[in-house]
Amino acid sequence: MKKEILEQKPWVYMLFKDRNNIYQLSISVPCPAPGFDVTYELTEMEIEKYNRVGIDSLKERIKDMNQNRKECKIIAWR
Repeated sequence: MKKEILEQKPWVYMLFKDRNNIYQLSISVPCPAPGFDVTYELTEMEIEKYNRVGIDSLKERIKDMNQNRKECKIIAWR
């Protein structure tokens, strides 16, 4: 499925949406080796706040994704 990149900071985060208007936030985590991406699907409230305020509205979510990965999808770089 094709995804549209809305915003990115290389090796830190990427925000994209798919054809179904599902917004996903992905962060890169280099350790432990070989590294992985942590992806989270934004809630409607998070999407609305992002559309009003911008990426600053997701700073806490990014911090949470780095610390608590249980609710996220994890994809190894291998």
